[in-house]
Amino acid sequence: MRSIGKSMLMRGAFVASALLVAACAMTPPGPPAVEMGELDNAADGAVIAIKRGGELKVLLDANAIAGYQWQVQATAGPVLSPIGTGIFISKADPRDVRAGGFNVFRFKAEQPGTATLQFDYKHVSGANVAPVKSVRYSVSVAP
Repeated sequence: MRSIGKSMLMRGAFVASALLVAACAMTPPGPPAVEMGELDNAADGAVIAIKRGGELKVLLDANAIAGYQWQVQATAGPVLSPIGTGIFISKADPRDVRAGGFNVFRFKAEQPGTATLQFDYKHVSGANVAPVKSVRYSVSVAP
């Protein structure tokens, strides 16, 4: 009877181990870390991984003539640091802001960790203006 109990216990441990391995295999891995990453009008909640020392570029549709611009709302330091300030790039002739364009933001991956970047699309008339739209991106920096 003891050998049957021992055999069943070993079989149970084997099944439990197999289930654990299968569960780990089913967990989707995060995105692979890249040297140069780009989020081009990415959906709210997008996730990206950047290698330490790499760069992240965020492009968001904007309409400068209407007075709306994307603004960074949360600092992501010390994991990320901004490279310069956000700029507007026209989709057509750079002298014609009526065509619409992109707000472009760049960040350097400073040290391993995770950070959340939040951008609000709001009128540039004042700080107390409610955003029309907001997006958040989760950024992880790999060693």
